Amino acid sequence: MFEIFFRGLFILVIFGQTQLLWGQTCLAYAGEDTTVCTGIGNQYRVYLDGSNSSVESGSINYEWSVLDEGITINSSQSDKAEPYFKYPQDLTANSDFRIELLVYDNNSICEDRDTIIVTCYANMCPTAMAGDDQELSNGCILDATLDASETEDPEADNLIFQWSSLDGFSSLIQNANSSVATFTFPVIEVETVFSFLLSASDDEHTVTDIVKINYFVNESPIADAGPDLETCEYQVTLNGNGSYDVDWDKLTYQWSSLDGLALDRTSTATPLVTNPIDLTVATTYRVQLEVSDGYCSEYDTVMITVQDNLCPVADAGEVVRIPKFETQTTELTALASWDPEGSSLTYEWKTSDGEITVGPTVMVTDQFPNNLYTRYLYYLQVMDDKGAMDQDSIEVIFSDFSAPRSPAVFAVADHNRVLVSWDASSEASYDSLTGYSDFEGYKLYRSTDGGITWGSPDDRLYDYDGRFVGWMPYAQYDLDEAADEYHCIYDHEACGPDDPVRGISIYGLDPLAPRFSLGSNSGINYAFIDSNVYDGIEYTYTVTAYDIGLAPFAVSYTEIDTTGIFSSDTIWSALNPGHFLGPSILSYYDAEGEHIRDIPNTYRGYPSLESKKGQVGEKNYITVVPGYTASNITFPDETNIEVFFTSTASNVGTGTRSYFIVDRTKIVRSRLKYEIQADQSLDAIDGMACENPYLFGYEIDDLGEPLKTISFYDSNLTFFEKDSLADLPGSIIESDTYYIPDYNIVNQIGKWSELFNGIRFKFENDIPLNPFSVPDFIADTLEWSMRDGSAIDSASFFETFIPMVARSGLTIRLEYATDISYYKRLNMDYKIDFYNEPVGDSVRVLNFFGAGDMGLPVRVTNLWTGKKVGLNCYDYGSETLGTFDFDNGASDNTWTRREVIGFRYDTLSVGGKLTEANTFKLIIDYELPKRFKDYDNTKNYLVGDSVSFGSMIWKTVDNVEGVAPSSVFLDENNDGVRDNPWRVTYPWQDSLTVIIRPEKFYLDGDSWISDMAILGAPQMVEETTLSEITVVPNPYIVHSKFNETPSSRKIRFTHLPQRCQISIFTISGEFVTSIQHEQQYDGNAWWDLTNDQGALITPGLYIFTVESHKDDTDKNVEPYIGKFAVIR
Repeated sequence: MFEIFFRGLFILVIFGQTQLLWGQTCLAYAGEDTTVCTGIGNQYRVYLDGSNSSVESGSINYEWSVLDEGITINSSQSDKAEPYFKYPQDLTANSDFRIELLVYDNNSICEDRDTIIVTCYANMCPTAMAGDDQELSNGCILDATLDASETEDPEADNLIFQWSSLDGFSSLIQNANSSVATFTFPVIEVETVFSFLLSASDDEHTVTDIVKINYFVNESPIADAGPDLETCEYQVTLNGNGSYDVDWDKLTYQWSSLDGLALDRTSTATPLVTNPIDLTVATTYRVQLEVSDGYCSEYDTVMITVQDNLCPVADAGEVVRIPKFETQTTELTALASWDPEGSSLTYEWKTSDGEITVGPTVMVTDQFPNNLYTRYLYYLQVMDDKGAMDQDSIEVIFSDFSAPRSPAVFAVADHNRVLVSWDASSEASYDSLTGYSDFEGYKLYRSTDGGITWGSPDDRLYDYDGRFVGWMPYAQYDLDEAADEYHCIYDHEACGPDDPVRGISIYGLDPLAPRFSLGSNSGINYAFIDSNVYDGIEYTYTVTAYDIGLAPFAVSYTEIDTTGIFSSDTIWSALNPGHFLGPSILSYYDAEGEHIRDIPNTYRGYPSLESKKGQVGEKNYITVVPGYTASNITFPDETNIEVFFTSTASNVGTGTRSYFIVDRTKIVRSRLKYEIQADQSLDAIDGMACENPYLFGYEIDDLGEPLKTISFYDSNLTFFEKDSLADLPGSIIESDTYYIPDYNIVNQIGKWSELFNGIRFKFENDIPLNPFSVPDFIADTLEWSMRDGSAIDSASFFETFIPMVARSGLTIRLEYATDISYYKRLNMDYKIDFYNEPVGDSVRVLNFFGAGDMGLPVRVTNLWTGKKVGLNCYDYGSETLGTFDFDNGASDNTWTRREVIGFRYDTLSVGGKLTEANTFKLIIDYELPKRFKDYDNTKNYLVGDSVSFGSMIWKTVDNVEGVAPSSVFLDENNDGVRDNPWRVTYPWQDSLTVIIRPEKFYLDGDSWISDMAILGAPQMVEETTLSEITVVPNPYIVHSKFNETPSSRKIRFTHLPQRCQISIFTISGEFVTSIQHEQQYDGNAWWDLTNDQGALITPGLYIFTVESHKDDTDKNVEPYIGKFAVIR
């Protein structure tokens, strides 16, 4: 056997027989003949293009040759698809140059040649340069400069210029035949693009260029450097925050001194001015502010008059906090005060009651050492030798550690149920000694004896000596882990970026009082439903608040050398940045306040403190008796929140709404509208204003208009005030007047409201606005339908759809593409259309084997924008075995289940500009039927056979012999019909659609209507209503369990309507007494078993009648007649 090679053909000769093994075709294409008069850049490069040449398979090679003298293609360019040569500038006549392209494959099996003729003019043409495109604002720019000064002629010929408008505005161009012209813009109402044509001629050649100017509607900003000022202070902060832009473009600031004043922070809104110290007369300086919105700049100047003698700077120091248990005299010093010019100072201290001490120091002694807390305020005045003065003040606090304030407690009783609630006032408590915001949680206690005891014997807590030290709470709620860790130490609401936080979770037993719990990271609640109650029994509740205590310090030891000598270092807890110390001795007391023992406190911590349990008349103490509400009133089901807070149709947010009744007597039967006000971040999609959300509530009439408004007049308002008022919920602007609802309540989203009209409520986003890590995507609903929008008919739903999902385990989920996508506030629904072939969409993939096209069986539409979402896929396979999982579909140009489909080109508007955002990842997964066997390359397959291959199921459409499943488009006979015999299959039917509706943030403008009248709404009394009335206990027996004593007997009539009369008779018909019942909510009436003369009744059988108030019925309702017995 031997081999013969020819370019273009590879032939194998065996035993005298010739067999065609492999044909290779090369095609050279050097482009069309062309004429040029210049080149690109200062070297005047003329580029050629052979990129349309081809080789049937393998890599292509290029070889360019110049066949005529006068130009050259150097060796670094001759093997490129698009080489260049330098324009010949020394031509005396127009010349033709022949250039040949040779292409061949890597194995030199084939080659091909093509020749192009390039004609070069002897007179090179100019290069027209109309300048860069521009963006200009109509707020500050009325004309534009058209500048062609960079246009040049290679041979320095004189050029003739002509500017013209491509939009019909040539008459507005001044000096149109000059290299530099001026265009005056016409008045515009909307953003307009103006296009201008530059023509430059050297008498033989005319060349052109186009420049475009985007002229957009934009108001110029307003600069406000603040009012002029006169000062003797060494340093002054200016304020440019009064500057604004009516378009709300972001402003930049630049301050400059026109007269030599020293400025710092010049690129902020609040620069710092340092005044000179060597003035002999008062001097006025000018400081100029420039504000820019990125397109227009405006200026303002502030005049600063500096006195010749600068005032001293008084410094009394920071707040001094001294423990009562270490009461001592403290010295205040003013020696940190100073004078900019170095003058000597005199000092004067003054107390709040007028006592004066002269000198740099003053001694402060606690005058009331036995009080838990005393506070002294001292005023410092310093004066220089010319009489200039400054003042400062300082607090001196003597205090013990303090417990948080107790909350106000409320209770609503119902049948066999008590809802206890409390407010959040305790959380605003600060420890009076440390100043820390050290609140940790609430403890709820229950008593059945009016607060004498707060639990059963099993609820008693004992120390290790068996001393009774307290009660186990009935319920306890504390800050959860995240709330603890990010709780600001010095502020109960919000931390600044540099403010210290706790940094750790507080839970478990108190290490300094281990019989008491600090909680279990349960999270804070403000209500507790006690279902372990009985009607007619009196229950008492109290709620206390407790803190985290004071964390002790620790001591670390480091060995200095090998002699056993150590150095020690005090390690302070992050919970105690002020380095406060507890007492050296800790004293412990029992539940009655009796002293038990003292223990040395080596590391100077302090136990958690709890506020006192309430007593009668105090705000954290309440007593209730469960029982039925009036039988003719109704309350909505608390779980059906939509009945009470009815959404408007345009709402976007899908968060959680909650409420509970705190005090029925305070319910106001009004109609209210609640509306969200929120800001939009710079990163969010336009229209997705979700930041800093608050809920505004105000009363409305039957037409939905505010019942009460407050008026503001345009002429009295600043720009910021106008903008703020116009954006408020329910605001109305008529003529020059702003009408703003008289808001009944404003509440932050995510927090429980205070008591309002008898209720407390909370609106909360189900996904956090500013999480510490982006959470998983949460779908609110998945809605399946057919692609035409019709519902899946019941037969298909139960016979096809449900079995398909169950059989295949089909799951669909979204993930946020990046952390950035989460903060775009993607409050959008997506429709996914499913196809039974990969024809839903097509994406370009670049995988392990190169570039290719992939068909997808889905198409995605953004229902917010109404636009199709551009998708991508990296063809990594199902990633069962990691990235590039070749056994499970990687790099096969076929979408594989679990292979991520990216919403890579989701067209959205951000900051007024359309952008193709990367928003979500779509993951579709399902189980492969086990009945299909793996593909076997040794087998032949018939039409309709199915196999498992590459983590997908494939089906044949033709007989197959030795061809592996693939989705690559093969057209072997060039008839446009796909000849690949395999088709990938999916578990869903064609024409199926799912709409994914995610949980969404509450959005500015979301609103709800609440009709308070449905709370306890009275109904007409019916005979069936009266028939529910019962007597408890029946029979009545002396010494029953209903809180009775021989001198205090009572029975209870239940299920009564709001207004009725109860008449009681003996069995013989003798009148005993009557009871007038008139209660708005209570359906219970108590009788002390005395007749109308006040005497106790005798045992026996009694008859009673209940007559409802005639105004409460719409027809004649017969009185209800019942009976009860009194026995000994």
